[in-house]
Amino acid sequence: MKIKNIEWISKEALEAEVIVTDGETEIRCFAQPLNYTEGYVLKNPIYCLNVSDLMKAERPKYTIEKLEDEYFSYIFTGKLVYKEKVMVGKFILELDNEIPGDINDGDFITFLCQRLDIF
Repeated sequence: MKIKNIEWISKEALEAEVIVTDGETEIRCFAQPLNYTEGYVLKNPIYCLNVSDLMKAERPKYTIEKLEDEYFSYIFTGKLVYKEKVMVGKFILELDNEIPGDINDGDFITFLCQRLDIF
């Protein structure tokens, strides 16, 4: 996961919109404070805020779908790798809520995320 582009909202507040890529796909994230530059490889997962509609996926397939209604919103399908961490392609995402008891590590899940944050 690498920072491809930074669009500053406020340089004084270190607040920005950040395009992150895995080499194939791009996602738009929010960052505050942003202390990284373009080209920086993220070491920590991208944090998913306001996760909803979380359920087991029908098929084991990685998907990223940008929702047009809300600026930072996405629907993801990926593999639960450890507790609240999900792999979607080469992206590692951390969910802001607990995983239901009928979903285990290794299961593919689908969920809606209203905003993605990097720290």
